[in-house]
Amino acid sequence: MTTSWEVVHRTDDGERVGYLAPAADGVDLVVPMTLAGTPAGGPLPADEATALLTATGLALLARRWWCRLPSPLPRGVTDARQPDDGWSWQPTLLVEVSPHELRVRPEWPAPEETGALAVLPVPAGRLLRSAPP
Repeated sequence: MTTSWEVVHRTDDGERVGYLAPAADGVDLVVPMTLAGTPAGGPLPADEATALLTATGLALLARRWWCRLPSPLPRGVTDARQPDDGWSWQPTLLVEVSPHELRVRPEWPAPEETGALAVLPVPAGRLLRSAPP
């Protein structure tokens, strides 16, 4: 997470559900960001962005994501912060998300990929996509 992002918590239980990032082109607008540091929507007023994250922030994490990884992904933990040129976009699932890093695994791991994880920074930015490239 960057220092200019505001953390959004659910009011009923205090669970962290996302971030509000300043919008580049709007003085009164923010961009709702997932806990992975990817946009959850376009620029919105802060109250609307907060409502969006409160309602869907955690659910947005539980879907297919795309990440550039080696194929096959070696067992253990691979640093995917700076993908090699030969790595391709692979369908992945988020396994763990913290304020500083996230871990993904192949959505359909081959037998040799059992126990394989890749680590990305938060915000993941262009390293993680919610739609195929």
